[in-house]
Amino acid sequence: MINDLLNKLTKFFLYAAPFSAVIVSRGTLFPFIVGKYVFFRTTVGLALIFFLWQWAANKSQIPNPKSQNFWKQPLVVAVSIFAIIYIISGFFGYNPSFSFWSNFERGEGGLQMIFLLVYFLLLVAVFRDKESWKKMLIAAVWAMVLVIGYGVGAALGINELVGEGFCSRFSGSLGNPAYLGTYMLFAIFYAIYLLVEKIKDKKLTLVTSYYLLVPIFFFIFLLLSQTRGAFLGLGAAIISGLLYLFFNSTASKKIRLFSLFFAAVLIISGSLAIKYRNSINLSMPFCGEKGTRLLDVSLNTQNMQTRLLLWKQSIAIFKEKPIFGWGMENFNVPFEKHYDPRFEVWYDRAHNIFFDYLTMTGILGLLSFVGIFMIYYWQFFKFSKQESALVVKTLFFSLPIAYLVQGLALFDVLPVYINLFLFLAFSAYKFQNSKQ
Repeated sequence: MINDLLNKLTKFFLYAAPFSAVIVSRGTLFPFIVGKYVFFRTTVGLALIFFLWQWAANKSQIPNPKSQNFWKQPLVVAVSIFAIIYIISGFFGYNPSFSFWSNFERGEGGLQMIFLLVYFLLLVAVFRDKESWKKMLIAAVWAMVLVIGYGVGAALGINELVGEGFCSRFSGSLGNPAYLGTYMLFAIFYAIYLLVEKIKDKKLTLVTSYYLLVPIFFFIFLLLSQTRGAFLGLGAAIISGLLYLFFNSTASKKIRLFSLFFAAVLIISGSLAIKYRNSINLSMPFCGEKGTRLLDVSLNTQNMQTRLLLWKQSIAIFKEKPIFGWGMENFNVPFEKHYDPRFEVWYDRAHNIFFDYLTMTGILGLLSFVGIFMIYYWQFFKFSKQESALVVKTLFFSLPIAYLVQGLALFDVLPVYINLFLFLAFSAYKFQNSKQ
């Protein structure tokens, strides 16, 4: 009974971790950041305590990591190597203490990565069956619904909540619409996956038909965030998914032709929408504004020109410390050293996940990060030979593409990291399960 209780407590706190994104600590200087990382570290720490307690209490009832090939799972190795290099790079950087502890505003750095790695490893070690993972994804979806619910409440003017009205870019409880856009990419994946599982298990009834609306619900709020990177990431994921179906030999001829046709329609309609964006209004009808921001992806925009200048500067920054970089959280130091007066604002990130890791963790950090996705797709194509559901395979093929494309113009924060590591742990389970 004690072992069963400890196991349930471990799972409970792992289920609770995604709800970090809902926390807004109004009593702190940075309400959208501090409460989240405090809650996340607390839940992961408690989950680890109960897991180790259960292991110490009765080792015979805990799966032996060696017998389960735990450390032989390629994704586990790849993620662990990335996290270790991420942490080590800080000790070779400009300010090792800052790289490890970060600051009150960001709450990132090496310490945060330790908790993320522990979270990932606990997910892989504890969740070893379909039902547990289903509950984990449902918990993540509910967290995402509450993130949106907080933003809706703030927009309606509830005094206790922090946020802006519906005529501004929607950010939910994340405080930044750009973060919400990326967050919704994972939300859409979880929602569609759970819907497919309901259909596969023949449990989609009139009562549970709301599952059909959840992905649409998340998509609407992705649009309201007006985040171009996430929108382009979603478009790239859909088109790549359709092309994957077209080249998939197990798909029927009708599905393959429909996929190619629909991909062509999306590419043409998307190109036309961007070209004639000034005639399209994507804002709320009652706002009296013309919402064309989402379709304005020209390289000539001020925002894009600043990004290009920042990435060019990142290359110069990388050349000074090419192996381990400047250390996480230290981007502002070389940015100021190589300051260009054409910048109108101050930056402490490269606003691109690839340049972020290149400058702050060096070439080793970037290669280890890219290596995660190389290992992922190597595992995926082996997994795809065993998985029969085409939609499931397409989802697992497409989501990393959505994440990487949006990452060309943004950096990772805790709510995104949590879902990235959750997705990778879930993928490790799926790949290992299909292998067995």
